[in-house]
Amino acid sequence: MLKTQGVATVQRTLAILDSFIGSGTRSLAEIAKITGLAKPTVMRSLVSLYEAGYVVRLSDGRYALGAKTFQLGSTYRANFNLEHHVLPALQQLSEQTLESSAFHVRERDQRLCLFRVDSPQLVRDVARPANLAPLDLTSTGQVLSTAHWADRIGGGAQIFVSSGVYDTVTASLSTAVFGHEGALVGAMTVSGPIERIRQADLEALASRLTDASHRLSLVLGAPLPRESGGSRIINLPSAETSAR
Repeated sequence: MLKTQGVATVQRTLAILDSFIGSGTRSLAEIAKITGLAKPTVMRSLVSLYEAGYVVRLSDGRYALGAKTFQLGSTYRANFNLEHHVLPALQQLSEQTLESSAFHVRERDQRLCLFRVDSPQLVRDVARPANLAPLDLTSTGQVLSTAHWADRIGGGAQIFVSSGVYDTVTASLSTAVFGHEGALVGAMTVSGPIERIRQADLEALASRLTDASHRLSLVLGAPLPRESGGSRIINLPSAETSAR
């Protein structure tokens, strides 16, 4: 019972801290409305947060985040390593889809593969990380060229699908990974042999990719809801179509 109460107390405290996201100050009434907590409950938590240095009370009676939260943020930024977050996400995605997965970033008018996990299957898409390629009509190139935060908020994750563009035997699905304030961080991609991707359940692959990119975006600071929404599959012209 005490353990359950302790968890509930922590959850209430975190909800109060979360209420400051997007605003410099909050009144007691605003915090109560945002969190759905009773004002006396909010007040008790604010007293504890104030004593610990996580919030301050301003002269007008409103509350703001304290110096301790800045120290935590500074420590987080100083010790943040993208690889520690991206590689586990790619490894899990490859285990779930049985296909290769990669994370690309934009470098001017090119795309750079920073991290990659190869498929466990014998026949697979294989490439080396750190390869530069054009921002072409591949699914990855389209994400890095066209993805915008407003599209993600307005209609769920966009999943681009391409085949036979970068080479004649590979197909891929890609979606955007966002970070702080909705900035585009990179593209997360699942790729494999064209025939295998064509025969696969694209909805299932898109769902896996959406979930993985959503979780990574949350870790990178994107202001997204905790649960991932739906996805929209956008089929790009294939190399065969473009050649006609």
